[in-house]
Amino acid sequence: MHGQKWRRATASPIVGAASDEGNESLALGGRTEPATIRGVISDLDGVLYRGDQPIADSVEAFQAWHARGVPYAFVTNNATKSAAQFAAKLERMGVPVTAAQVFNAVSATASLMQQRWPKGTRVFAIGERPLFEAIESAGFTLAGDDAEVVVLGFDYALDYDKLRTAVRAALNGAAIVVTNPDLLTPADDGFEPCVGVLAAAVSAAVPSAVPIVVGKPQPFMVEEALALVATAKSETIMIGDQIATDIVAGQRAGIRSFLVTTGMAHVPVAGVTPDRVIGSLRDLIDEVGAP
Repeated sequence: MHGQKWRRATASPIVGAASDEGNESLALGGRTEPATIRGVISDLDGVLYRGDQPIADSVEAFQAWHARGVPYAFVTNNATKSAAQFAAKLERMGVPVTAAQVFNAVSATASLMQQRWPKGTRVFAIGERPLFEAIESAGFTLAGDDAEVVVLGFDYALDYDKLRTAVRAALNGAAIVVTNPDLLTPADDGFEPCVGVLAAAVSAAVPSAVPIVVGKPQPFMVEEALALVATAKSETIMIGDQIATDIVAGQRAGIRSFLVTTGMAHVPVAGVTPDRVIGSLRDLIDEVGAP
């Protein structure tokens, strides 16, 4: 079984200029054939694993593609770990990968900030250690409610003091940068609130502070991953478990985007349709990299 195939929306400003499944098929000798899949870009949470539990079918798929020489990369909105930490986690689960193949919201946030603000800019950040390290390595100075930029990331130790400092800095005119807009993230025993909940709280307190969102659905990380896998857009797919982030990001980057239902229940997004819906990555094993 190869899953249900849906037609891509062609008039959505979110998806961009998609043209009647133009990326999904190729005209060969007057016949229309499905485009070959030679490269894969994939989300992590909900696709490869849930919390610390690997999804066996997905691990099997990437092992098969690695053995076949298929280039692949991973893009994740998770800002709690570095690329090296994500790679180590995947290796423990049996997925062959290097840190260079992982693009995450930590590095993307630091890169965006370097483009917008000079070194030495005062920054207040909520997040885990990898986010702080990336901000400092990029040349910024960690500060309190006198910060010029507030960065909102995932923080297991989030408390009222941190929220108060972020709100006060925003009231004082600080720009707000959000590592990712996800409201929920998969965990071993269900789901946990994610960065989007924190961003909503700050925005509710300071409506004039319009946040800059770094991770998916923005296409930045997907475009970086495309450069790494170096396959044609028409022969590359994005795999994810959420329409609002993964599917939109992939389609904005100009590639076919497949929704896999192994993660949390997806929420429909008006005007956005996955190019295909599958129940497991095993459905794709024989299609990817096939001659």
